[in-house]
Amino acid sequence: MNMNRYEGKIVLITGAGDMAMEAGKRLLAEGAKVAFADFSSTALLEALSAAKEAGFSEENIMLCQCDVTRQESCDQVAADVLSHWGKIDTMVATAGIIRHKPIYELTEDDWQRVIDVNLTGVFHACKAVVPSMMERKYGRIVLISSIGGRTGRNVGVNYAASKAGINGMSMNLAYCLAPYNITVNSLAPGPLKGRMFSSMPQAQQDQLAGGIPLGRVGELTDAAAAIAYLGSDDAAWVTGEVLDMNGGLQY
Repeated sequence: MNMNRYEGKIVLITGAGDMAMEAGKRLLAEGAKVAFADFSSTALLEALSAAKEAGFSEENIMLCQCDVTRQESCDQVAADVLSHWGKIDTMVATAGIIRHKPIYELTEDDWQRVIDVNLTGVFHACKAVVPSMMERKYGRIVLISSIGGRTGRNVGVNYAASKAGINGMSMNLAYCLAPYNITVNSLAPGPLKGRMFSSMPQAQQDQLAGGIPLGRVGELTDAAAAIAYLGSDDAAWVTGEVLDMNGGLQY
């Protein structure tokens, strides 16, 4: 592994949850400067604390308050990062929420809120960073989808639709932005051993892991490694792809 492939690179990560934190640490370890953008100041401070505990310097980390459902908020974050560090090389869109309910229990608000954050929020983040990437004729965009957007199973229809939409968005943007040397790919993870998984009863955890051909639930470090690849120049000729990462649960 080239541990210096992000040397001199600036990465913006929307969201500051457990996947964002793990990806941020991986990218910092490879030499990046990382800006986290999240609605929650608590989540941002937790991401900073986790990075510092892992031994990374605060001077290589930037925290930005952001509501991805508002274009002006995403635009301001991009402007702040550009003002502070001069460029954005890679953008990773992890911000997302879950409201899993069957359609007969799903309210209009349940539907709209998930679409607003998970799909429209990704559009806003992309729209905010693309102009400066086009100007420099360089960019790497990684969008976090889900196995739920590939199979539609065991998730709410709102979540499935939002994640399937991300896959379509990445394919469209990859085609449109290729002339500017901007790659756009999405990562569709299966079950990951994050906070949500850890909150499940042990029996449910074991049942879920038992259904995966590789015999285990994914680690957040698995997702971080895939994000680091797609956002780097190692993937310079990879664009418009949906990378399935699920231990063989779905092909």
